[in-house]
Amino acid sequence: MKRSQVNPILVEADAFIRSFGFPLPPFAHWSPQELRDSLPRAPGILDGALGWDLTDFGLERLDEAGLVLFTIRNGRLADLEAGRGK
Repeated sequence: MKRSQVNPILVEADAFIRSFGFPLPPFAHWSPQELRDSLPRAPGILDGALGWDLTDFGLERLDEAGLVLFTIRNGRLADLEAGRGK
């Protein structure tokens, strides 16, 4: 799937999420280049697999069988397993 196809979907999904009064974190709006540039300062985004997920389950019919979600986590599993964390 091309980025030109993905971007409008993410804009629509963001508007839908905001319609419930839930603003996404700033990194939700970063371009791919902004994300790459920010990873040294914010490794938790990559380590936690945070951000957008968009799939059509390999069917190439996103409009009929697609799913969009934004992953947010409050803490890390490794910290919880060690008896600390959020």
